[in-house]
Amino acid sequence: MKKFIYILSIPLISLFIFNTAATAAPQEMHSQGFYNMKDLNLSENISYKVQNHEAYVEGLLIILDSDRKIQQLVRIPANSNNIYISPLKYGYKFIIYNDILLTFS
Repeated sequence: MKKFIYILSIPLISLFIFNTAATAAPQEMHSQGFYNMKDLNLSENISYKVQNHEAYVEGLLIILDSDRKIQQLVRIPANSNNIYISPLKYGYKFIIYNDILLTFS
């Protein structure tokens, strides 16, 4: 009976020791297209950082207000980190241009 308990306890203990699941939610990557703030899970009056995860492709991020006027036009270099955009307002729309993968944080 002791052997059975030892054999059963080894996989259970290793399961707890080697459980390395990430506790933070994974960031969503967004490709070329048209988005609004709800699609990107962005909040109002917060300054965000944009990152491009493509190694060799540059892109553009165009931010439009509710009157379809350009508020920001950001050139995003390949494999870039921490490009800051100004605080956003409700109703802004986003155009991601070129084959890039962006995350907002």
